[in-house]
Amino acid sequence: MKKIILPVSLVFIGLIVLGMYFFNFGKDDLNVKISNSAYVMPSVYKVYANPQALNGEYYFFKMLMTNEGGSSLHDVKVSYDIPGYIDWTELQTIPVIYPGQHVVIRCYPHFKDDVVKKMTQSEETGEIKIEYNGGKVKKESFGFNMMGRNQFVYTDIPADQVTSYPDMTRNTQLLPCLVTPEDPIVKYYTSQVQDRFMKGEAASVDNTPEEQSKFLVDLYAATLTSRMVYSGTEGVPQKLGDISSLVQSTRLPREVITGNTGLCIELSLLYASVLKAAGLHPVIFLKPGHAFPGIRVTNGFYAIEATGIAGQGLSTVAKIQGPNEAFVSGMAELKDFFANQDKGDTRYSIIDVNDLEAKGVVPMELPDDDFLRKKVDDIAATFSTNGVSNTPAATNNGGGSTTRTTRRSNSNGNRGGNSGGSNIATYSGEISFSYPAGWVRTNYPNAQVPALAAIISADAVSGISVWNVQANSPDQAMYIIRNQAASVGRYITYQKTGQQNGYTMYRGYTTYQGGSAQWEGGFRSGGNGIVGITLGSSNFASYQAIFNQIISTVR
Repeated sequence: MKKIILPVSLVFIGLIVLGMYFFNFGKDDLNVKISNSAYVMPSVYKVYANPQALNGEYYFFKMLMTNEGGSSLHDVKVSYDIPGYIDWTELQTIPVIYPGQHVVIRCYPHFKDDVVKKMTQSEETGEIKIEYNGGKVKKESFGFNMMGRNQFVYTDIPADQVTSYPDMTRNTQLLPCLVTPEDPIVKYYTSQVQDRFMKGEAASVDNTPEEQSKFLVDLYAATLTSRMVYSGTEGVPQKLGDISSLVQSTRLPREVITGNTGLCIELSLLYASVLKAAGLHPVIFLKPGHAFPGIRVTNGFYAIEATGIAGQGLSTVAKIQGPNEAFVSGMAELKDFFANQDKGDTRYSIIDVNDLEAKGVVPMELPDDDFLRKKVDDIAATFSTNGVSNTPAATNNGGGSTTRTTRRSNSNGNRGGNSGGSNIATYSGEISFSYPAGWVRTNYPNAQVPALAAIISADAVSGISVWNVQANSPDQAMYIIRNQAASVGRYITYQKTGQQNGYTMYRGYTTYQGGSAQWEGGFRSGGNGIVGITLGSSNFASYQAIFNQIISTVR
C-alpha cells in the first residue's frame, strides 16, 4: 500500500505545480507604482519640460512598471494628461516587457506659456493611461497642487528626508526662473536707467570691473531716486503632500519696478534681471534671512546692499543709505559672506544666474504691457537727468572686488575686451579675436547650446559664435554641438579640414526652417573643456574676406 501511495502523491503534487505554471503563464499582471511631484510652480514650467535641466531632477512624475505575470506584454503605450492644462500626450511606447522586467518612465510636461497667467493655488489631478496587448487598458491618477505664478516653494524634499539647511532650500537653484532680462518691461526700465543715469552708455562685459561695479551704484541710485522702498513679508509654511516647506509670494521684477517696492529677494531678482539685460554677469548672495545682489567680474565679485533704500520691514533705526554707502555696505557684507562660507557654513550660497541658465534654469516668458510701460514712464520721470553717479564704485577704501577665483563658474571664459578702435571691437577670454565694431554681441544666446556669445553682423546675415563645451576633444565637442543644435531645430553637417595655430579646423553647413548657412571654425583645449569659434553666413562668399581677417586675429 505504501508503495502505491508515494507515486500517487508525487503525481498529485506535479499536477498542482503544472497547473500553477499554466495559470501564471497566461496572466498579464502589470504592477504600477507612481512617484509624483507634490506641486507645480508655473514660473518653472520651462525647467519641468526639459529632461536635461539640472540633470532631469524636476520631473512631474516617475512611474515604475513591473510585469508580474507569466507572459510578455506587448506595445505598452503610456500617455498622460492634466485636465485644463495638458491634453492627452503619449510619453513612450515600449515594444515588449518580459515577465519579471522593470521599466521606469519619467514625465517632463510641456505646459503652454500662458500657464504663467495662473495667479492662485489649486488642487489638480494628473491622469495616466497604459494601453497594451492590443486593447487592454490600465488607468492611474494622482493629485498635486498647482501653485500661483508668484508662489515660490523652497524645497521639494519630503519632510522625513530633510536633514540639512540645503535640503530645506533646495529650490533656490530655480530662482533664475524669476530673473527676467527679456521681459519687455524690464528691458524698457533698463533702457530708462541707462539713458537717465549713464547718459545712454551701458556697462557691459566688455568694460572694466570698475565700470561694471559702477553700474550697480547707478542702478541703486535709480531705485533711490524713484523712492522705491523695502517691504518685508514672511514665507508661509505649507504642507503639500509629503512636502513641508516655506511658500513665499514673490513679486516678479516687473512688479517690483511698477509697484516701486520689494523684499530683499525681490530686489535681488530685479537687480539680476537689469544687470543681465545690460550684459553683465549677475549673482545673488543668499544667507540666513537675507539676500543681496552682485556681479561676477574677472577678478572676483562686487555686491551692493539693495535694501539700503530703507522702508517698511526694516529696523526703525535703519537709515536710508546713499549709493556709495550702499556699495560699501554690500562689499562689507560680501566679505562676511565669504568668511562664513569658508568656514563651511552651508547656509551661505551663491546663485550664479548665467551658470544655472546654462544648466537649463531659464526664465518664464512674459508679454508686453502698455499699462506697465506707462508706469515705467512715470517712474523714469522722477529720474534726474543729472543723476549720473559721481561716486567711485571701486576704490581702495572698501570698493575693490572680493576675489574668489576658485569659485569661478564654467561660463567665466566669456570676458570681452574694450573696443580696439572706432571700427574694431575685441572679444577677450579663453579665446580672443577682433571683429567689426558695428556687429551686435549677445551673451549666452541660447540655453540649449553651449555658446558663450553670438556676434551678429549689422545686416543680420552673418555671425560669430564663441563656444565652451564640456568635452575631451574638438571632435567630441563638435559631436555635442551637433546634437544640441538639433534639439532646437538646427541640423549640422561638417568635415574636419586640418590644423591652424593650435586649432582643429572644421567647415560645414547648418540647415534650419527657412534657410541654411555655411560656416567654418576652429576648436582647441581650454577653459574647462574645449573652446572654439565658428563664423557663418547665409551669404558666405560675400563675407569670406572678413571671416579670414577675423580668423587671423584669433588667439
